[in-house]
Amino acid sequence: MIDQIAARDFWCFGQLYAVLAAFADDPSNTISRIGGGRISVPDDQANELHNFRTTVLANYPDAAELELMQVVARVDSILSERSRGSAQFDEYFWTNKAFADHPDWDRIRMMAREFLVR
Repeated sequence: MIDQIAARDFWCFGQLYAVLAAFADDPSNTISRIGGGRISVPDDQANELHNFRTTVLANYPDAAELELMQVVARVDSILSERSRGSAQFDEYFWTNKAFADHPDWDRIRMMAREFLVR
């Protein structure tokens, strides 16, 4: 698989790691580092995760088997469940405050941490 990935595309994989690291970090650090509290970090990083996941899978369908892509898919699924238009849409979930204290963000944080230190 690795020999089939174009050098320019490794950046996309790296961005997925960066989003997982942002999710794994202490929420106040992430909020401060990304936008200084002026943007919705959950929304911003969820979009990053979804867009880079979509790009990787469009170019490398076999990448779905990678452990990275499997954890990203699980996180993306949770985020989709809370997105506008879904039955479980939760506007609060997309706030910086919820990023620090919502149970689903705690679950995402643990998934990211477990993946990053495996």
